[in-house]
Amino acid sequence: MKNYFYKNTKFLFPSFYDSIKMRFSYLLSAFLATLTIASPIANPEAASLSTRATVDTAEYTSAIKAHSGLKKDDWVWFTMEWPRGSVIGDGDTESKEELSQLRDKLGFDHIGLVVGHVTEVTTGRRENLKTKRNFEAHLYHMTEEEDRKTKELKTTFKSPFWKADPSKILKFGGMTTSKKDTAANKAGKNYVNDDAHKKYAVDGNNCNDFVNAVKKAL
Repeated sequence: MKNYFYKNTKFLFPSFYDSIKMRFSYLLSAFLATLTIASPIANPEAASLSTRATVDTAEYTSAIKAHSGLKKDDWVWFTMEWPRGSVIGDGDTESKEELSQLRDKLGFDHIGLVVGHVTEVTTGRRENLKTKRNFEAHLYHMTEEEDRKTKELKTTFKSPFWKADPSKILKFGGMTTSKKDTAANKAGKNYVNDDAHKKYAVDGNNCNDFVNAVKKAL
């Protein structure tokens, strides 16, 4: 009897039945949407990205400032200038007179090459990931030092790991490769071992002459 009444009611009042059905469907959809907003489905990747920290070293920051757009594994070289009145360090024993003459000639006290590449290392697990961005490089430059045996002044090739120094002026030179970096290192050693370059001279064999010769390998 019940089924008979339901079927006949639907038959007699089709528009009423359809209206009830549509309204119920709308209410159900709205209810489900509310639940979704109140309890969003967790997204592990999004959660991980939101808590991932990026740490930039002073060397990376200096390199990016001198040449923006560098990315992981890029090899690049710069010139680095010591402004007037700087302490050259690294064993250099140039006299005040030589530095004064060089300063008047070049406009700065010293210059070298910074050659290296960008690295990115990620550590941690899941939501505690940390990415460290660095610019690993060497400083190639020529100094004047006293020979321990002969006590005479001679040129010396230096290639320490480069450390960022805001007091120095870093200028972009160009993109390069690991192979060319190795070649530049060798060129620096060969330069000071050449008899024509063993003795420092403000005119003809100074730090800038060294840079101009070695950067050809890059």
